[in-house]
Amino acid sequence: MDPFYPLIGFLLMAFGLLGVGVAEPTLLGGHLLRVGLALPAMALGALLPPRLLLRHALALHLFTLFLLLLVLILGDGPGGVRRWFYLGPMSFQPSELAKLTLVFYLASFVGRKGHDYPILGPALLVGSTVGLVLVEPDFATALFLLTLGGFLFLLAGVPWRRLIAISLAGLLVLAPFSGVYLSRFAYVSERFVGFLSYLKGEASPKETAYQVLQAQKAILMAGPLGQGPGATLPHLPEAHNDMVFASVVFATGWLGGLMVLFLYFLLFLKGFHLSLRLRGPESLVAMGLTLYLTLQAALNIGVTVGFLPVTGVPLPLIAYGGSSLLVSGFALGVLERLSRETRPKEVNAWSS
Repeated sequence: MDPFYPLIGFLLMAFGLLGVGVAEPTLLGGHLLRVGLALPAMALGALLPPRLLLRHALALHLFTLFLLLLVLILGDGPGGVRRWFYLGPMSFQPSELAKLTLVFYLASFVGRKGHDYPILGPALLVGSTVGLVLVEPDFATALFLLTLGGFLFLLAGVPWRRLIAISLAGLLVLAPFSGVYLSRFAYVSERFVGFLSYLKGEASPKETAYQVLQAQKAILMAGPLGQGPGATLPHLPEAHNDMVFASVVFATGWLGGLMVLFLYFLLFLKGFHLSLRLRGPESLVAMGLTLYLTLQAALNIGVTVGFLPVTGVPLPLIAYGGSSLLVSGFALGVLERLSRETRPKEVNAWSS
């Protein structure tokens, strides 16, 4: 067993408990339940052979597409969005699962066909995934999935010219519908307008950038060592979820915030090193899951400190949210399994 990944997971989840406890004490019990489910998910990811998941990657991603289609019909959510299946006290968001199955599907495809094989089929499947998430609507997650898929194609060695040609074709198809989409889902443009107002110093409590200003206020009030887990957080919308990093810093101080950043940085370095030690599709899985966890963390923290527009993308392993915790916990378990499988090869190499 490689203790690195479980230790990183436990530490980040512990920070999450502190952040949620400060932001919304009444939700701490529910978050504990979600953490309790994420730990078996991590164990399951560490038990399942990656080759088994790669062998059934297409079926798993097609099942995810079915769930994404079904949630548009039977799903629910605040403000008329359709992103979640509500299962009693728990909820499930298929778009979180799509981040995981997309990595396995693209890694499996490249492993079977090679990097110079025509990628129209996988590109259409990625586009279908992004499109279904886009109409939920969840613009930020759709953009994240598109970015993740693009990175995986590049890491697999797919030629630039092929990616550019497919991207241009996709833009030509989507461009006529952009106006309809933005008028139907006005929150997308409102978030960008709010971010521009923040950059110009004109943000008000009625604008999206108000969250960013309040998050910055909480971070400044934290001081080097924080206000402690029992302190009262300034008014901050979504402090337990989208802005949980500010809650964590408020409770643990700038030192705690730096420690969270350091943990994600270590996670990236370890995943990058792991992908170099692996061969074939397993290498792409290691890098893809590492990017999923660390790139999403960078986006969330970038929003919190005001570098990016508000996206609604959760902070992996920390934010309140059952789907995100389950999927990120499973991803961490898979990385632990991949790390463990490299060790016998290294021992044999040294002994020979």
